[in-house]
Amino acid sequence: MAGEQAPAQREAVWRQQMAMTVSKRQREWSRTHFAAYGYGWRLSDADGLLKVSHTGTLMGMYSLVTMLPERRSGFVVLINGEAGEARSVLDQVLSERYTTPARTRSVAYYADALEREAQAPAAKRAPDTSKRTAIAPAALRGRLGLYRDPWFGEATVCARDGQVEFAARKSPLLAGKIVSVGKRLLVDWSADEVDAEAWLDFAAAADGAVTLTLAKVDPDADFSYDYEDLAFVRVGDCPGGESRP
Repeated sequence: MAGEQAPAQREAVWRQQMAMTVSKRQREWSRTHFAAYGYGWRLSDADGLLKVSHTGTLMGMYSLVTMLPERRSGFVVLINGEAGEARSVLDQVLSERYTTPARTRSVAYYADALEREAQAPAAKRAPDTSKRTAIAPAALRGRLGLYRDPWFGEATVCARDGQVEFAARKSPLLAGKIVSVGKRLLVDWSADEVDAEAWLDFAAAADGAVTLTLAKVDPDADFSYDYEDLAFVRVGDCPGGESRP
């Protein structure tokens, strides 16, 4: 019975649930026409064949699982280090061994392609945020306080040592000073391990509540920094007045 159920279960988790943007790199490297998310898997076509994959990213550890069902093949990549580009190159080269075995593009070929990509001017790059000014608590009066996102939990935007700090209660690494860059606010994370900074935007809801949303400063940052999915609402004052707890 289990053997009979497996194909149906596999078809269910590999069914497209959410469309994803096909990147320029996917089009050029693999002639990809579609990309989507299933139940826990990324789905796409590579050189005309179905590709089922997912990455894993944690500080100092990068991984990849790729399956090519029509070739009854797959592979796993485990890297003990910060190596996102190496993972991309290995995924491409190993995939091609099954999708287009006659193609002779090497690791060096794709490493050089990434180098050219990094050096080429692009419209979608992180803006210059080098000119930063610390925000005084008085500038955010009425917006300081305790915020809550239904999924992520609580975070504070509170005064500390004459400045303002954002701090997530359940994620200690997500804490840093709020600074202004031009007309926008940005969180300058204190921890070096957090390499994707976030814009902060305050707004007023229809019922008068103060809301807070975050967005990646670098639009090309790893998708796992899904700040855009958070929807904070102010639910109270800063604990102990305007000071961070």
